[in-house]
Amino acid sequence: MNSDFNNKRECPIVSLHLIRDAIETASDEWIQYLDIETMEIVRLPEYPFAGEYDEEEQALADLIEEKWQIRFFRLPSKLDIHEYSIMEKFIWSLPEGKMQDSLENAIRGKGAFRRFKDGIYRFGIEQQWYDFQENKYRTLAIEWCENHNFAYHESSPMTAAVVSENAIKQPTPAADTAAAASMQRDTTIAAASAPGSTAENRNAGYSVRSSGDEKNAAENLAWEEIRTEHIIQDEWIDFRRSAYRFPDGSVFEPYYSYSRRDYVVIVAQDEEGRYLCVRQFRQGIREVTTEFPAGGIERTDGREYSVGRNGAAAEDALEAAKRELLEETGYVSAEWKHLLTVPSNATIADNYAHIYAAGNCRKAGGQHLDETEFLHVKQYTAKEIETLISNGNFQQAVHILAWLLTQRR
Repeated sequence: MNSDFNNKRECPIVSLHLIRDAIETASDEWIQYLDIETMEIVRLPEYPFAGEYDEEEQALADLIEEKWQIRFFRLPSKLDIHEYSIMEKFIWSLPEGKMQDSLENAIRGKGAFRRFKDGIYRFGIEQQWYDFQENKYRTLAIEWCENHNFAYHESSPMTAAVVSENAIKQPTPAADTAAAASMQRDTTIAAASAPGSTAENRNAGYSVRSSGDEKNAAENLAWEEIRTEHIIQDEWIDFRRSAYRFPDGSVFEPYYSYSRRDYVVIVAQDEEGRYLCVRQFRQGIREVTTEFPAGGIERTDGREYSVGRNGAAAEDALEAAKRELLEETGYVSAEWKHLLTVPSNATIADNYAHIYAAGNCRKAGGQHLDETEFLHVKQYTAKEIETLISNGNFQQAVHILAWLLTQRR
């Protein structure tokens, strides 16, 4: 296969859904490529650890170098997408008046993205923004396909053989594609050689293959959301009923899911080495439980749940952990360590639990409980906690995970 696809038979047929999702989740930490042989997104760290790829990353980098613009094609970076420009265009699309003026002022200066997100929630136009943003991502995906002379279809990623011929959009001739490809390649090689460290990248529902993943070109497990009804959407919860299309094309409904706010769990140890726990009633199982101090990350937008994973509207997780420990137990600590951040219930909820350890905690005052909180503070040895867990008297799953994480350190 060569890079000059001039007829329909040789032209790769690319899923626009795949490219759009890759653009939407572009990160400063990763360089993304489309592998047209497997129709997967592959990635390399923008800043390899200590300036060097590990063995598997290097093998992928060598393969990309060998098959550049033949099999591998670099996708737009975060810089290429111009998120700030998309925000500006969205604001200009709004009716003239107070809302437009407020948002225009919000995006001036440092912290523009956070103030913009706060603004769209305040005015209740977040869905309007998401629709506008998604349309821009789709436009960028189409432009990318046409610049590379790729045909594309609107469906979720699948093999070209099952795509209807009528659904395939043939590209228009791209001007000076070779020169653009050469410039893009130079930029990628320069970025890939820069020193730095890697960071976590969340998969947003399409097949992303890094050097360590299983190389299964046929794997496509993402569900496609067809429609969603918000049964309850108030300041406390967003409870939804949705219809999804499965990878095999079948449709399932209803599927229920919800949003609640992120929260923190703190494994706190006092100066005598005892672990601080709380006893309180949990209405879900209708029992009084023993667990670690924990609580929700407070938000500035008046809601009790995350909207579109908008971290800008939430307090810092570590600050939330310090606040919750003090409020629930009256203890403070100068020794904090983040252990893990995990989905609270990945099957039906989109919130996350941030797990921390706090050492040498000392008493600094009394409890400051919310009006719905009724709990007692207890201290346990490590052996006692192990017994509680074994006997089924320490029942919160994420809290048990937190305990196990502290014991393996």
